[in-house]
Parts: sequence; C-alpha cells; structure tokens
Amino acid sequence: MPGNAAPDNGPPLAEDLSLPVTIEPGVDYATPPGWNWRDIDATQPNAAVFHISHSEVTRVLVDNLRPEDCSPDVNFVIKSEIPIIVLDSLDKYWAGEAKHRLPLNGVRVPVEADTIAEAKRALADDLAAQLRLLLLLRNSHQRHIAPPLQENLRILSENLEPRRNRE
Repeated sequence: MPGNAAPDNGPPLAEDLSLPVTIEPGVDYATPPGWNWRDIDATQPNAAVFHISHSEVTRVLVDNLRPEDCSPDVNFVIKSEIPIIVLDSLDKYWAGEAKHRLPLNGVRVPVEADTIAEAKRALADDLAAQLRLLLLLRNSHQRHIAPPLQENLRILSENLEPRRNRE
C-alpha cells in the first residue's frame, strides 16, 4: 500500500446499498422513523427454507385441502376446499397454503412429509392448531391480541370450523 493511504474496505457505510438505513450525521436514535423490521433478518434460514433451497425440486403441484385431509383428533376441520401448493423435493413433499386464499400474517413455512397425503394432513392439522391457539389467546384473561393475529384469527375462522359441526 503506497504511502499513508487508508486500506480500501469497500464503500462507506452510507453508500452501502445492502443496508436499508440512511446515515444522518449527528443524529442518534435507536429506531429510525418508518423502520420496517421485515427489511432485515439476522437469523439462519429455518429448516424448511434451507431444505427446499438446497434440494432438487422436481414438481410443483397445485392441490386442495379438503375436510377429509384433517386428522380425526383435531378440534377444527376445513370447511371447504383450500388451494395449496405442494413441492416435491425428491425425498420429501412440502405443502403450504396459497396466499390468495389464506393471506396469513407472520412467518409461514411449508410442512413436510413423506407422501403428498401426509403433507396435506400435516398442513391441515397445523392450520387447526393455529386457530385453536389464537382462540385460546383471544379468550385469555387479557383478551387483547395484536392486530395481525386478529386478522389471522378471522381468516382461519372463515376457513375452518369446529369438528362437532361436521359429524
């Protein structure tokens, strides 16, 4: 390195396009206005994302969840068909709900199983378990849940019903 030149460590922080922040000299606060925590993620990918992104996906299937896809012991069953996507990664099938019918808030990952039928059952059971948990939260002593969870509760309630109504 010639003379006293500083080492080249890349662009200055304020010019780094990978950072979703604006550097303002002399301003010191913890959370910038308009900050969206969805812009960042410091965690390792979850197992489903890692597996799917590191597997050979041979087929992408469009299917439907039906009442008969629910396990016999779940509290809630599918009311009518719900469109889903099934990925075949050669060693597992991964089922996830279609966002146009179930635009659920939060992190949603597909569920895996050895067969398509098992993946569909696992997804139906997962949706039933989510609805049950949200109902328990809503009926807890505090009775206040976050707006995105209230929206999930509404969406799931529109698509699932108590098992006793189907028998």
